[in-house]
Amino acid sequence: MRNAWSSWFGLALFFGVGMGILAPPARGHDQEPPWLDAEALDEGLYIHVYAPLVIRNAGPFDVKVAIRNPAGINDVVVTEVRFLTADRERIVSHVLHAPLPTQRTTVEAYRSAVEEMHRAAIRNDAAGVTRLARQCRVLLDALAPAVVTDRYHVPRDDLPRAEDGSFEMLVEVELLDGQRRRTVVRPVTIPVHEPLPRGNELGRRWLFDVKSLEMHPAPAEPQRSIKATSITWFAGDQHVHTTYSLDALILDGTTETVTDYAATAELIGLDWLIVTDHSNVHYNYQGTDYYTSQQFDAGTSQAAAYTASNGLLAVYGEEMGAGRTGLFALPSHYLAYPFASVSTGYLANPSSGLIYGLANCEDEQVIIDRVNNAGGFGFIAHPFDSGTLSYAQWDFSNGATGWAGLEIWNDTTGQFDANDQQSLDKWHDLLNAIAGPQGGSLAVRPGYPNRFPVGLGNSDAHEPGLIGATFTYAWLESFSRSAVAGALMDGHCVASNGPLLFADLNGAHTGQVAFLLDGDNKLVLALTTTAEFGPVGDYKLTVYVNGVIRTTVPPSGDPGFSTTVELHSLNLSFPDKYVTVRADSMDGQYHAIANPVWLQFTA
Repeated sequence: MRNAWSSWFGLALFFGVGMGILAPPARGHDQEPPWLDAEALDEGLYIHVYAPLVIRNAGPFDVKVAIRNPAGINDVVVTEVRFLTADRERIVSHVLHAPLPTQRTTVEAYRSAVEEMHRAAIRNDAAGVTRLARQCRVLLDALAPAVVTDRYHVPRDDLPRAEDGSFEMLVEVELLDGQRRRTVVRPVTIPVHEPLPRGNELGRRWLFDVKSLEMHPAPAEPQRSIKATSITWFAGDQHVHTTYSLDALILDGTTETVTDYAATAELIGLDWLIVTDHSNVHYNYQGTDYYTSQQFDAGTSQAAAYTASNGLLAVYGEEMGAGRTGLFALPSHYLAYPFASVSTGYLANPSSGLIYGLANCEDEQVIIDRVNNAGGFGFIAHPFDSGTLSYAQWDFSNGATGWAGLEIWNDTTGQFDANDQQSLDKWHDLLNAIAGPQGGSLAVRPGYPNRFPVGLGNSDAHEPGLIGATFTYAWLESFSRSAVAGALMDGHCVASNGPLLFADLNGAHTGQVAFLLDGDNKLVLALTTTAEFGPVGDYKLTVYVNGVIRTTVPPSGDPGFSTTVELHSLNLSFPDKYVTVRADSMDGQYHAIANPVWLQFTA
């Protein structure tokens, strides 16, 4: 268990003060500096290897090691870093002789300032918190750059095959710790898996009776429940932060650029990536200003260059601060995506106060209008994450219009937590407020860019190894930048961390309008997994109607990786407006949540 001071580390920057009440850190932002987690230290040293989450596509990648000395008794010298095969054969070694003085004194000063600020926050002492936050910022500026990094670029030819199961190697760090020489070994294991599902795999069919709760294998028939079409599901992550995001640089030691992120996204099998560096950061760190139009232009150029010469669509947007909430005038976060043009251009995001100028942002409507007027569209980021000194919960009563949707799932670990459940519940409330379809479509919403609020899944990764832990599937008839943007706007989307689940209702798919007669209608659930995510028979499937659970299909035990389940006796009728579906593995590790199929009843 983390000790008290390490669990509060980062309070000055990103933890626990809002209206004077402290809250635990938001997992979605992964904002706790890993290099001051007591459990991550080895005799006071932080030695961590960064590598991709998984390999699903052939391509080169980097293995990076970072060494820090936050709590060591002695000054140390990193003398050599060796990259070895799993059998301890040397691949490459780098002689460094890089000094790392101990930071114990600075860390203890930071600890003291954080604890004092904690007490000031409980007292609602805004002036005291501001003063201590500035003190913590100075100390953090001294702590963050003290790191030695080294990396090995793994060539494409060294990648194992999917059937080999994993890529394995060793990283050895040789140290002079005071007068003692020692070697620390870190194993690297990256699972290798087949590509993500595309949704056109047709496996075993099942029939489920909602009334009797009985499920049976369907008899063979020449015409399948869901026919093969030109529709294919693609996958992307729409919320990641590169070295141009100051928190990623300082807290996570991220030095990777858009190019590095795009390469990792392609390696793990994604089809697109939208980079969203923080634009409401205004600070000079180590001689570099953040966040500037020049950094935006550099990110945009890198994304365009990668797209032009590789198999992944890379797009550059922004994560903007919007609004002023509570005692410290904290903003909510808003994701700005290019849409009508290749780029929105750099969007100004004025802010001031507290640490790194994160507070006192312009009103939500001002930011939304700025995005839309620049040819973009936007989504509310992690709407229920809060309790930090960098952002607040989204205020759904603020009257702002013009946003396209929200993150119903935001997590760098791929897990679905209480904040995500709040987002899911609120999303269903928002969908309930949409009038049912007429004439085969939903009504245009005045002041909004699309017809219903779309739910997305994103990782919020602050280093490349966390990309795609949570992501979004979208079905497309052909793959292009405009097709991806259209799918995100129209809600042809599934938030997931691996499995693909979507509904077919009388021929209508996720994001479409189904024509129904009152009573029993043909709802078919299509679930596709891979060996990475486990057999389809290990999943329960939940059907929501108007945001309320209508039925749950228990695990079938099917050992395959693709299935369709046809539901009988569901008896959809007015005032039912929409159906959303969800898949959950029985071990609680994997999930998928599909956007609605809308219902129009006809005579």
